Amino acid sequence: MKKVFNFMVIGFLLFSTISCEKATEDSSMDSNFAAANFSFLKSTKASNEANEQRSSAYSAAFEITKVDRNKEMLNITVSYQEGCGNSKFDLIWNGLVMESYPEMIIVYLRRSSDCGVDLQPTTRVMTVNLTQLLGDAALAQRVKVILCNSSKKANTENSDIPVSSN
Repeated sequence: MKKVFNFMVIGFLLFSTISCEKATEDSSMDSNFAAANFSFLKSTKASNEANEQRSSAYSAAFEITKVDRNKEMLNITVSYQEGCGNSKFDLIWNGLVMESYPEMIIVYLRRSSDCGVDLQPTTRVMTVNLTQLLGDAALAQRVKVILCNSSKKANTENSDIPVSSN
């Protein structure tokens, strides 16, 4: 009887361990979705690339003109010169939440365009549902969002971060 009980306990522990590992593996995978006028990409690789390559060569030029928030809804207003094709915006997040108080996330906004001819000034408002993005309604209410324009290099003139001269 004792052997059967020990066997059941070991079987349960093995099953629990395997189940936990699978859930962790699934949650670390990159994911994306498309909203009405932008795409969302959750990827550490894409986020690192956006941070390192921020420039007009990486992203077509645009300006973030306004950001406002109503609970879990984040409204991002951008202006740019529209050319002969449609512009596509990507919101890129590495999937990490800074464990500060309040918690913070860093997201990059990137614009791609069909061509290089800029003709008409255009404005677009993108509404981001933070609950959908983060998968946690309570976190979406309190998280602070740092939004970076990936068409511009970060100003490091007065920072403590050493910058390589490429």
